[in-house]
Amino acid sequence: MDKILNTDWLTCPVTKEKLTSENGKLLSSKFEYTNTNGFWNFIPNKLEELNSPLWKVWNQLQDNGVSSYKNSPTNNLGVGPRKDFLQFAEFCNFNGLVLDVGVGPQKAPSHIEYNQKADVQFVGIDPLEGHQPRDFAFVQGLGEYLPFKNDLFNQVLFVTSLDHFIDPVIALQEAARVVMPDGDICVWLGEKDKNAPKPATSPDWYKALQIPEGAEDPFHYRRFSVVDFKTFLPKANLTITEEKIIEVDQWRKNCFYRLKK
Repeated sequence: MDKILNTDWLTCPVTKEKLTSENGKLLSSKFEYTNTNGFWNFIPNKLEELNSPLWKVWNQLQDNGVSSYKNSPTNNLGVGPRKDFLQFAEFCNFNGLVLDVGVGPQKAPSHIEYNQKADVQFVGIDPLEGHQPRDFAFVQGLGEYLPFKNDLFNQVLFVTSLDHFIDPVIALQEAARVVMPDGDICVWLGEKDKNAPKPATSPDWYKALQIPEGAEDPFHYRRFSVVDFKTFLPKANLTITEEKIIEVDQWRKNCFYRLKK
């Protein structure tokens, strides 16, 4: 699998200007980015917004997510030949250069690990460093601040990651910016009925999690429905061209969407 990241693809995630190289760093007019662990870190830590109370809530949710990945990876990550991940891969029908936004911490999530197409190159971005080295091209960064130039990717993916953003509209707008005019954005939303019964017992690691003030649960600032999702799309100038709904059980369903700009 091709793991080479072409630096010509990159821009400053904040200003969107072309980066210059100096002493092993990539620089814009206001920010600098480093590659110290074998991958570029594009989290703009000097950005004032990332020190706001809202982002502090997000950081706590992120820490809770890490706990779930460590303690229950098979339930919370694409590990092995998971049927639902392979169903999403079939729906996407990967082609060309593919960006996975919120790719997760694993060496290769199921839809990448079991991709059978030799002409597809994956690029993953995630705030977590995760397992290194990855089996695909990887940068550390945020979906709200994608460090890629306009109209670069054939496809952009949100594989159960869109509901982990404080503002999913911004993430969709960024995806629309970096996808080619004839490319598509594929989104997997997991929808759970609010009346679904709760587990009779929870593991100790889950009981220890703290829900930060303002968040809906330990992992999401706000869980949104398919109806909510569809209200986001006009704000990002995106339209649905294909959808597939798979019933998991009477309480849960996986909703796959292909979007165009």
